[in-house]
Amino acid sequence: MKILTGGKIVTDGRVLEGFDICIENGKIVDVCKTGTVDGDKINLKKNYISAGFIDIHCHGGGGYEFIDATPEAFKKVAEIHSAHGTRVMYPTISATDYDTMVRVCECARKVKNDCAVEIPGIHLEGPYFALEQCGGQAPGIVRDIDTVEYTSMLEKYSDIIARWDYAPEKDKDNAFLKALNQKGIISATAHSSAEYDDVVRAFNGGNRLVTHLYSCTSTITRHQGFRRLGIVESAYLLNDLYVEAIADGRHLPCELLKMIIKLKGTDKVCLITDALRPGGADKAQEGKEYTDCPVPFVIEDGVAKLLDRSAFAGSIATSDILLKMAVDAGCTVGEAVKMMTQTPAAVMGLKTKGRIAKDYDACFTVFDNNLDIVNIDL
Repeated sequence: MKILTGGKIVTDGRVLEGFDICIENGKIVDVCKTGTVDGDKINLKKNYISAGFIDIHCHGGGGYEFIDATPEAFKKVAEIHSAHGTRVMYPTISATDYDTMVRVCECARKVKNDCAVEIPGIHLEGPYFALEQCGGQAPGIVRDIDTVEYTSMLEKYSDIIARWDYAPEKDKDNAFLKALNQKGIISATAHSSAEYDDVVRAFNGGNRLVTHLYSCTSTITRHQGFRRLGIVESAYLLNDLYVEAIADGRHLPCELLKMIIKLKGTDKVCLITDALRPGGADKAQEGKEYTDCPVPFVIEDGVAKLLDRSAFAGSIATSDILLKMAVDAGCTVGEAVKMMTQTPAAVMGLKTKGRIAKDYDACFTVFDNNLDIVNIDL
């Protein structure tokens, strides 16, 4: 048995001092007062230790994206984000054609157990979206729900698809949602012009997550003078609806991130990177254009922008950035970590991750007082 000692334990939204973590065979067997259990001790040197950060929405990093559908891409992206604190990741691919979805799923099956992060499954962001809300998605590939297409994907790849995002106004009878439910796949509302009734219908059918709130999510509209709520307002009204927040300091200004957390609470907000190909890039990337991709973009002001600067295309953030931005927005370290561990674990149904507690996985992220990642071999 190993004893992790001398650290500040971050779990359940709190920071605990004077406790050790006992681990054996990849599991936490106890959290006890310091010095009460014998074993091989690893000194954490007063650093923070939390459950491993979980990123439920990440496209790429280090010059690669998962949509490349190569073992090298999967491994390189995982390596980059692992160095910045991510321990569990759901590889995300944007709206694309059927053949590309197949290639990504096939690649994920082959390499998911040979990456620097744990990969429970793939996240398909699209392609069944509202064209007017496509944002950084390729408008030529965004399309209406295709029953033949999704039925084929679910028959062949339900074991590797963990989550599928769509616009619920395109699914008036909840047929697509029901098909996802039958396969145990998490559904999420994204790139959508849905109104309140659409959101409630999907929520009642089991759709409990909104993808990157305020990015390509509808708000109040008027119909012959009468106002109708959009996704943003619906998310605040439905207490049990989870939301993602791209906490890169760009997509959501500090005040808006603070408002989301205040209104939804830390148990319903998941902090995500939504990182694209240059995820983890340093300042030397400023001004670099990425044109060999379905939706070209440029790195400017620390974020990926469409070439016409009309909108953001995605982020270049890593998990340590999310942690720092949440603290800058007024969260305690415990609250910030909860939105990167316990809450995403709850959304994705990960029963043994997200907390430092008995019988949970011995999967950890360590960081110092400056909130920089400390990579210790545990």
